Amino acid sequence: MYTSTQPRLLKSLRAPLFAGTAGLTSQEERRPVILANALALIVTIMVLIIGSYFYVLHPTPFILAPVLMEATGFMSVVLLNHFRQYFRASLVMLLIHGIFAVYWSCLLEDAIPTDLVIAFLAVIVFHLCNTFFLNRERKVLVSTLAITLSLMALVHINHRHPVIVPLELTEKAMYMMHVLTAAGFVTMMVLVMSFYIGKIHALLQSERKLKEASMAKSTFLRETYHELRTPLNAIYGIAQLLQLRKSDEDSEEHKEIDDLYSACYIARNIINNVLDMSRIDAGRFNTVTRESLDLRECVGHCAAISRYIAHSRGITVRESFDKQLPAIIYSDKIILTKIINNLLSNAVKFATGNSTVSVTGERYGQQIIFRVINEGIIHPEKARHIFEAFVSERNQITEATGLGLSITKHLVTLLGGRIYMEPDEMSTHTIITFTLPLETARENNTTSIRQHYRRDVFPGATALIIEDDLVSSALLSKILAHMGIAPILCHDGAAALQRIQLEKPDIVITDLHMSGMGGKELLRQLRRDSFLKDIPVLVVSGDAFVSVKEELLQAGASAYISKPVHFNELYQALAAHLPRFQTPA
Repeated sequence: MYTSTQPRLLKSLRAPLFAGTAGLTSQEERRPVILANALALIVTIMVLIIGSYFYVLHPTPFILAPVLMEATGFMSVVLLNHFRQYFRASLVMLLIHGIFAVYWSCLLEDAIPTDLVIAFLAVIVFHLCNTFFLNRERKVLVSTLAITLSLMALVHINHRHPVIVPLELTEKAMYMMHVLTAAGFVTMMVLVMSFYIGKIHALLQSERKLKEASMAKSTFLRETYHELRTPLNAIYGIAQLLQLRKSDEDSEEHKEIDDLYSACYIARNIINNVLDMSRIDAGRFNTVTRESLDLRECVGHCAAISRYIAHSRGITVRESFDKQLPAIIYSDKIILTKIINNLLSNAVKFATGNSTVSVTGERYGQQIIFRVINEGIIHPEKARHIFEAFVSERNQITEATGLGLSITKHLVTLLGGRIYMEPDEMSTHTIITFTLPLETARENNTTSIRQHYRRDVFPGATALIIEDDLVSSALLSKILAHMGIAPILCHDGAAALQRIQLEKPDIVITDLHMSGMGGKELLRQLRRDSFLKDIPVLVVSGDAFVSVKEELLQAGASAYISKPVHFNELYQALAAHLPRFQTPA
């Protein structure tokens, strides 16, 4: 008999507790409803038990009637939740708590501590206002707070000018009521606060899981991009070699080579943009390192890279500068290069065929105003949000991820400037303008590095290449040979260390991740050796995370180049560390 009635009893107890939760799949949706039902049931039971005891101590309708009314009111909360009237249920609970807390405080007076009543009301209001806030009932929220403050004030007013006349209680009755009401209020506050403690605990667990998921995502991205960059390095390298071997005659084959190069360059930029956006999201792209730089040389290098892509579509890239602009400025060269590269790449991508893309720079007081202009217009609706992440335009040639301009805006802001789309009076061009503070620097006495590599530019130099990917090592050997450098190939760090000790090459170019001794350990061994520590070491790797780059540069790497390798970037690194071999143009 007991076993058959037990499930029925549990079901009857669970029914009011879970009233209104049917159809709510999320735990976050169910929890507030269950808590409201639980509070209503517990308060109803406490009101009936304590109220009945109060009535025994002091039989009067002023206790009995309010007890029954209060219990009925709290049960109506469960009923309202059952019919999915969650907001009204919360409102009714708040009003009942407020009205009866004030009533009992005035009726029993010294038997209920006023400060405890106020604290209890504050906790209940805090809890129920959460529901009003989530339901966006701001007016009700303000009204509720005003009513609650008024009720608290009424308690104090009633003590001085009694409207609800306090009962005359015996000392024993007053003591018992004091103990029971204090216990009841404290119990209710503990129940409410325990809910928030549980919620905070759940949030902390959720945050821990999110951090673990973020770390797993970061590891996945790192490994995925590393795996992508190695084959893309081979394709991009082959495309650049084919560009070098083209004859001057136009043919369909040459157009295909240009298209291959353009596709590889765009794929490279997409990967770099995704990595930059992840760094911005993580708050790790906020460092500015200012140095003296040749402004025209910096912009010219960016324009030269974009001309490869532009040429395949018959687009001309031009650059012009105000004569009042100083030759050498003080800024972050890497960030400025990224800004101009992104804007030029975007302009070429969305320009109409057989047109002109131009980048201009002019001085306006203590500012530099850059404009990147291309033929073709952006839809006005898109133009309003063009600098937001994941907003992109598309044309008949390509479509974008929508990250480039968002990243560019962040970089311009880092340098203390601003970026915007300038209206075109003729409505035929897209004009993106950005400004930077002008900080003039002293002229550089060092010889300017040529931006374009050429055949036999480093005759007589030797380079030891450490690369376990055969295609990548073969491509690197060919481009070095094209520049006049004699390559020496090794496929692991341990063997390379012996060759370096024997042959002492002029420069070492190493991958980072290899079987056996990796690039980082090799670098550490070289820097410890008094005879080999001065040999420049270039690290070429598919691991493009900035933390890795900074770690290797601090460990003594002369330069860090990310795969896929652009030959101009490789050339600049070689020119910086092999100046004695470089022949004049």
